Amino acid sequence: MHFFLKRPRGKNIIFIMKKIAAFAVFVSTTALLSLLSGAPLFEGTCDKDALSYKVGEKIKFRVALADDGKPVVGRKIKYVMRGEDGKRFEGVQDSDKPVVVETSLDKPGFVHLQINVLDENGRPDRNFCRPYDGGAGADIEKLAQSVPEPADFDAYWKQRVAEYSKAPIKADLKRVETTSDGKPVNPNFEVYEFSIPTIGDPARGYITYPKNAADKSLKIRANFQGYGWASPGPAMYGDAIGVSMCSHSVDIGKPKSYYDELKTGKLKGFAWEKTLDSPKDSYFDGMIMRDLAALRYAKSLPTWNGKDLEVNGGSMGAFQSFAMGALDGNVTKLNVAVPWMADLAGKYHGRFSGWLPEPLPNRLYFDTINFAKRVKCPVAIRAGLGDYVCPPSGEAALYNSITAPVSIEFVQDATHGFPKHKTAVYKRQK
Repeated sequence: MHFFLKRPRGKNIIFIMKKIAAFAVFVSTTALLSLLSGAPLFEGTCDKDALSYKVGEKIKFRVALADDGKPVVGRKIKYVMRGEDGKRFEGVQDSDKPVVVETSLDKPGFVHLQINVLDENGRPDRNFCRPYDGGAGADIEKLAQSVPEPADFDAYWKQRVAEYSKAPIKADLKRVETTSDGKPVNPNFEVYEFSIPTIGDPARGYITYPKNAADKSLKIRANFQGYGWASPGPAMYGDAIGVSMCSHSVDIGKPKSYYDELKTGKLKGFAWEKTLDSPKDSYFDGMIMRDLAALRYAKSLPTWNGKDLEVNGGSMGAFQSFAMGALDGNVTKLNVAVPWMADLAGKYHGRFSGWLPEPLPNRLYFDTINFAKRVKCPVAIRAGLGDYVCPPSGEAALYNSITAPVSIEFVQDATHGFPKHKTAVYKRQK
């Protein structure tokens, strides 16, 4: 399973979500399995648990450039250290020695250490080696949402849920016989495309379940997409009804050219409205209505056991998962990665900025933290200490806001995707 493997660059971020349900199994070890060998990479972390520092305490990193475990010599490397307290410094050195950097934070927050190999012109040589993107936090349990939620947040969503609930519980189903590459679908499963009416445009996606499943025998496992334009794929589980949501009300299972046209046309820059006269004008409002409608239909199937409803997603898919956890009282578990839209106003309150739309007053109805506060079921989160699409301070504030049982794993040297090489993982739970 791979997703978010391209480094984000400005607004040209493509989040490729494939088989997101596989992410439901969270790794509890302190490292990720290395899938690549012999490639140069930066190895290292800080001198203690990256989440355990206190304000004013020395934070020390030691990071070496290695190739198959041996030091790389003869290259120049540049490091940049910055902190949310405003401190910033940088340096250039030879690659034959580890980078050793010390800093501290004057207030609760995070530091970000980036290291690049340089080419002969002094520019980052990312063809030679991916950058190191590490981080550490001080007094992160004190991080909270930067601005208050809208005073009528609950009233708004109560009204919207009541409105969508007036739509009939039905779906137009189309049996899927072959996969997108022309292969027959698994003969042990029923696989359908669905179109479900709701307020606004219909919900689109795939629904699957094992053939001959007994009534009340299956969980529901729903998967939500990250930011992008591509079609989801059907996900099949032996113990569950699988729901694969399309983030948009568009055709699914089409050739790539269809989605390329959406990317540059109808869906270009979706959800980045410059003004919002009402929360209803946000692209996310319709997205959430469609997600709720799909879950409601899945719950109407006689094979659902009536008690287990798990939602999964990464980035924008995690945002949708938290919205479902807050607005659908039947959700029993959230498994999410790098949640997007958390603490939208953070950059205006002394925190590092990410790839986030502006915190317009009517966009705060979609701040992930405001949904997370209302989730009652267990939550598992995975985040990156070098992720500056969804900055660590926002992810920590999100975690701190949750009153339900929750765990979070911060992965060292992880951006908006997780590295393939062995690296440290720091976990908190409550």
